[in-house]
Amino acid sequence: MNNLKSIATGSMVTKLIAANVIVFLLIQIAELFNFLAASPYDVEGTVLEYLAVPASLAKLADRFWTPISYMFLHSGFWHIVGNMLWLYFLGKVFLDVFDGRRLFAVYILGGLSGALFYVAAYNLFPAFAPSLAVSCCLGASAAVSAVVIAVCVARPQMQLLFFGILPVALKWLGIIYVVIDVLSIAGNNPGGHISHLGGAAFGAIFALCLKNGTDITRWFCSITDSVVSWFGGSDSPKRPKMKVSYSSKESSNVEYTEATTVSDGDFNRNKHDENEKIDRILEKISKSGYDNLTKEEKDFLFRASRK
Repeated sequence: MNNLKSIATGSMVTKLIAANVIVFLLIQIAELFNFLAASPYDVEGTVLEYLAVPASLAKLADRFWTPISYMFLHSGFWHIVGNMLWLYFLGKVFLDVFDGRRLFAVYILGGLSGALFYVAAYNLFPAFAPSLAVSCCLGASAAVSAVVIAVCVARPQMQLLFFGILPVALKWLGIIYVVIDVLSIAGNNPGGHISHLGGAAFGAIFALCLKNGTDITRWFCSITDSVVSWFGGSDSPKRPKMKVSYSSKESSNVEYTEATTVSDGDFNRNKHDENEKIDRILEKISKSGYDNLTKEEKDFLFRASRK
């Protein structure tokens, strides 16, 4: 019970990983019982038929839920492990830059973008015509790609240590990530790599728009906030409020307060400006050390660390 509670109260990264793992385990357990019962029923075939997104438009019309379900479906142990490792490490960075609401939105909308790229490519390019009727796509890769590229575009100069010793700037990680998918389209899994590019495209657009003060996931976050509120909870981040107090010597025991909320557009711009300033200060520390910061920079960094 404690483990279930920790998942329910954990970060959005934890919840998304848990959702993927639970779906994977349920399918594996079903296949195990099917094997032990020597049943001729094809569990894997049924799962792919009804949960993986088909390239065929006719099948997609009958299975309209698959652009959502496919992004929680995996074909094997190493398939899910690879995707969840990317989601775990880059998802944590995403939460440092943005928040859990946007992580969920980018994951889902990036996955939908990946499905759109996949279906469009298979219906437009002659190379895929022979397999159009039977092809299907599954996996969290497109959704995870959206998260990865969003972080790489938002924080291109941030460095990650691979194997604890090799520093790699996120901009190079993002470039390599996309180039590999582009060059792999002619390989044995073209649909998967095309869907990755669809997710990556959404992640890049999300980060670029947010830098300019426009949150393209706002509508989705509003919908999920409403759904969550029906169940008595919320993953919404605390919006900063301006609190103005009025007091007088004659009535020192009475305080009147008025709180005004900051609009989403102002909040996004303020957060972007603050993050940019933090990046400049951290870069200055890496070059000349903390002692060379001005008092204003030290105070700003201290206030930011307390938020």
